Amino acid sequence: MAAGHRISSLSAGLLVYDILSNDSGVTERVNKIFPVVSEEGAQLPYICYRRSSAEIMPVKGSCGPDSIGMEVVCYAATYAESIAIAEAVRSALDGISAEYEDDDGDALVARSSLLTDAEESWDAGAYFQLLSFQVRINNV
Repeated sequence: MAAGHRISSLSAGLLVYDILSNDSGVTERVNKIFPVVSEEGAQLPYICYRRSSAEIMPVKGSCGPDSIGMEVVCYAATYAESIAIAEAVRSALDGISAEYEDDDGDALVARSSLLTDAEESWDAGAYFQLLSFQVRINNV
């Protein structure tokens, strides 16, 4: 980031990656965690995550907490494996408060993260579990 710029709720994906990549329950079950889209030929099982929405909540005289929608998709060769990964992701993200600090020392604080929806399907030779979270981000 350029000098004088702080990170904002738009960086929520970095926080989610930090949480998932440091959770042994998740990392023991997947080969890789990708932002937005997987690499061509990625080896199952893996996770993709993305920011799906942002609700900015202005408060008179300052900024309130932003509400960020995050989707985490768990891909695996078997249905049971996709469920096990989804359970690990839920355990890592649901109900937590967390802080992420970038290389410049700028911090992003998640007040809460809650699972709001889940669906499952199969596509291109893989089962997947799509988990939707609502993350409340404090503007510091």
